[in-house]
Amino acid sequence: MSTVLKRFSLVGVAVALLATGCGTGPAKAGSAAIVGGEAIKLQTVQDRTVTVLKKEPAAQQWHEQGKLDQVSRLVLTDEITHKIVEHAAKRENITVDENKVYDSIREAGGAEAASKQSEQDPSTIHRFTRDILTMGELARRNLSTLQITVDFLFVKDLKEAKEKAQQVAADSSKMKEFIESAPRNTSGAAQSGSNQKVRVTENPTLATTPLWAAKPGTVIAFQLDEQAATSMVALVKERNTVPAVPGEDDLAERVDPKLLADFGKRIAQYLAADLAIELNPRYGVWDPILPSVKPSVGELSGFMAAAATKNKS
Repeated sequence: MSTVLKRFSLVGVAVALLATGCGTGPAKAGSAAIVGGEAIKLQTVQDRTVTVLKKEPAAQQWHEQGKLDQVSRLVLTDEITHKIVEHAAKRENITVDENKVYDSIREAGGAEAASKQSEQDPSTIHRFTRDILTMGELARRNLSTLQITVDFLFVKDLKEAKEKAQQVAADSSKMKEFIESAPRNTSGAAQSGSNQKVRVTENPTLATTPLWAAKPGTVIAFQLDEQAATSMVALVKERNTVPAVPGEDDLAERVDPKLLADFGKRIAQYLAADLAIELNPRYGVWDPILPSVKPSVGELSGFMAAAATKNKS
């Protein structure tokens, strides 16, 4: 037996050990995660992980380096995202034309070509493509008309942003204090603001951020600019539908499809915000900021929680 075949024959064993060494998992036995009461089976994640390991050289390298967890988390992230998008589609009565799904895959060179260099495979690429088209439709319905009102401040790093957001989560009045004490930048411009009206058409750099996934009353901390290491703390106060600005009727057709889908994913998150997401501890925790499965709470890419209002005597 060749070395390559030996490696592949051991993949299933490795994944099985990964799945069974789980400790205490979600309430339903045999689940990798439970989303809104619906289980994502361990077997599903295990089978898909084996498929990815066999088809993707990069994934094979991860496996050889003892990083099998990373592949499994990618697969589980995809399964959870599908549940979120599916729920959002039902809420908004969105049905994707299957001809568009097949056309998109055909344009990419077929199912095998379309699923290369990803956690998808020919058996999942149709579902994935349908989800992308659904997110695109969610984006189109909100791109020109969704407006949020936020209090915000910029801080130097993510650690500080998380700390401040946690304090706001414990007491929302802290936000005013942080805004008032926020320093100005070297040009003298304010690094904070109150009751700011935000629309994605006017602030395209914010299109993929968790601001659009948050319910009013939610405080968020996330990295805004990786190169400059700038992070934002934001308290989302309102979420409204406003009239589109003249000339924006066909805006969705002029926006990059990936950006449109990423914005739509945030809308799906908002629509599915009430779905409880419980992970088998073996895989880690759900990160709503990215959104994705992360190994531990300490590796979350930000902070998101409802901000408490304290009654003053």
